[in-house]
Amino acid sequence: MKVAMTGASGHMGIDAVQQVMKVEQVDLLKVLLLDTPYDRRYGRKIKRQFKDRIDVRFGDVRVYKDCLSLVDGVDYVLHMAAVIPPKADHDDELTVTTNYNGTVNMVNATIEAGNTAKFVHISTVAIYGNRDHHHPWGRIGDPLLPSPFDVYGTSKLRAERYLLESGLKHWAVLRQTGVLYDNLLMNNISDGLMFHTPWNVPIEWSTSLDSAILLANILRRDNKGEIDGFWQELYNIGDGAGARQTGYDTFDDGFRLIGGLVKAFFESQWDAYRNFHCFWFEDSDRLEDLFHFRTMGTKEFWAWFKSRHRIYGVARIFPAKLLRAFTIKPLLRNNNAPEYWKKHGLEARVFAAYGDNQISRDWKDFALWRDDKDYETIRSDPEYNKLSHGYDESKPYAELDLDDMKSAAAFRGGRCLAESMTKGDMSTPIKWQCHDGHVFEAKPMTVLRGGHWCPVCCNPDKKWDFDRLSKHNPFFAQVWYDTHKEDEDRVYEIVGGFPISKKIDE
Repeated sequence: MKVAMTGASGHMGIDAVQQVMKVEQVDLLKVLLLDTPYDRRYGRKIKRQFKDRIDVRFGDVRVYKDCLSLVDGVDYVLHMAAVIPPKADHDDELTVTTNYNGTVNMVNATIEAGNTAKFVHISTVAIYGNRDHHHPWGRIGDPLLPSPFDVYGTSKLRAERYLLESGLKHWAVLRQTGVLYDNLLMNNISDGLMFHTPWNVPIEWSTSLDSAILLANILRRDNKGEIDGFWQELYNIGDGAGARQTGYDTFDDGFRLIGGLVKAFFESQWDAYRNFHCFWFEDSDRLEDLFHFRTMGTKEFWAWFKSRHRIYGVARIFPAKLLRAFTIKPLLRNNNAPEYWKKHGLEARVFAAYGDNQISRDWKDFALWRDDKDYETIRSDPEYNKLSHGYDESKPYAELDLDDMKSAAAFRGGRCLAESMTKGDMSTPIKWQCHDGHVFEAKPMTVLRGGHWCPVCCNPDKKWDFDRLSKHNPFFAQVWYDTHKEDEDRVYEIVGGFPISKKIDE
């Protein structure tokens, strides 16, 4: 088989190249790298390693002809290219043109090249938006509410919708969770992004290695005809029960390697209280059952990480206060840190991250969810506070009909305008109307399984209007009001590169 890959020099991509090239049936891997010094060096390295089995080319997913040349003659497309945080937080234009326009180019190029290649699209958990202890479990079909000012999340949401509504014949959407990878700690002490993670956010991690093994196993099993029913579906990537913890636990595991508990390095109010993403996946075992890709949970990852980075053991000889002064506190002055937003009067960013919650500097006044007596019970119960999708999910696809479409639309505050549909047909677009009166066509798959809704008001580019929308959309409201008060009534926008928020009636 011949495989095309974008994003091959990213954290997940580097592992994906190595794992895909272990698939004996792969005769040729075509990778598209940017023409940068780093990618040039990386390209030479993998060319020496794999010789004629790899075709290294330089270009950009934002350039259509580069995409068309990449996918020409291939059997599979593995599309991972994206600008991710923290870089995405500092360059909105690059983020949108790479993540959205780049995906549009790759989808269109695959169709133009014959539409025979099977397309695997790496989406992201960020499109779901913020979660906390009220609804820590989630699944495919949950509402998509990317956090205000998260241009990365909105660009990926729009890209995913474009693919779902395209004419691709064979596709699979894999929503990637937070990724643990080599050199994670060093990359996260270079930007204020680390302070975006709430202490109480539920996170199900995946390692870059496991995600790469997943891609390789998709190729192996599909080549053997063993995964009937996999294509034309959406999935959540996560490493399962052993990778489920809170934001606090993740920080604590990492900072133990450099000499102390998280409370020795951080003050509780430094990290955002809300406006993030991640949760525990009720349905991530679906991919594991198909492809058996998991090799480690968080405990095993940190043990592996420690074995590779002995320097962190050396760091333990320095007092935590000294390490905090030289590694953590300087990041509070970074323009991506909440403390910077507070100091410089960026009220919109501060309100998005904290609401009107006043967070104490003293840890003894901060309630960690992991210390709650019911925490372990909830963590083992994927049925806890399960979100409704507005229709009878016990039905197989083949039994879903127009009544289910009408029920789902009503739960979203709108209507299904279709007068008829073929029972079980999830791929033929039908007509819908949202509460605001926008009429649009979308596949039942996009709405019911994807969790997408109106492409005008619920598909934000640089405007987040979920306070208003949730008043009319019970589907959104059931999760939005976990961390937002019903009287907040704000709309969030990025205008001229500057974040603002205002009352809806202003």
